[in-house]
Amino acid sequence: MKKSIYIFLLIIISGTVYAQQNNTREQRKLYFGYGIIINYNLYSWYQNKSKTNQSVSRSGQVLNILPGLGLNLWCGDIKHWILSVEGGVNYLPFALNINQYSGMGSLSFPLIAKIHFPVAKQKSLWAMLHIGIGAQFNRTDLYDRRNNSVQNNSFFTTIAGELGIHVAAVGFLRRQIRDIEYFIRVGGYENSISINTGIRLSFWKGTGK
Repeated sequence: MKKSIYIFLLIIISGTVYAQQNNTREQRKLYFGYGIIINYNLYSWYQNKSKTNQSVSRSGQVLNILPGLGLNLWCGDIKHWILSVEGGVNYLPFALNINQYSGMGSLSFPLIAKIHFPVAKQKSLWAMLHIGIGAQFNRTDLYDRRNNSVQNNSFFTTIAGELGIHVAAVGFLRRQIRDIEYFIRVGGYENSISINTGIRLSFWKGTGK
């Protein structure tokens, strides 16, 4: 997992150096802003390795009825790259392990740093990709727990990587972006696992200088 972090940091540094080199050739605006995020989890699965009795709690849900919410802060020239830090909350009220029931419901808080870049452009309609890495804080078996459930029901952390593909509508002045994306986020740490995949809507607002 450390190698993944180093690779991601190398990508960010390389992208920043590339952007600075290009800025010396042509003047480009640098934009800053925030975004509001709504995501719909198509599939989520968590595994919590207990520290008290060495048992394992697993919990999953398909097609969540409640959307996840989040915010991001971002900067970039938009035309070539965007860096963002995104935080959110995902609540799955019906997440459970059907093979060995120990409780219901799960909650997660992802905090991910991302780099976004366009791969194709057609006027104001762009196709974009992003890669990201960060941490996700998870909790399973929120309620209706059984006596044989995992004793340690506290939050557990996973180190997560994320990949997404976007279709974005970019405003004429590039100060507003509306996009829809498909994402997959996978994390792990000390036998704990988190998997999230779904559809995300993002509403970006920025200002340039």
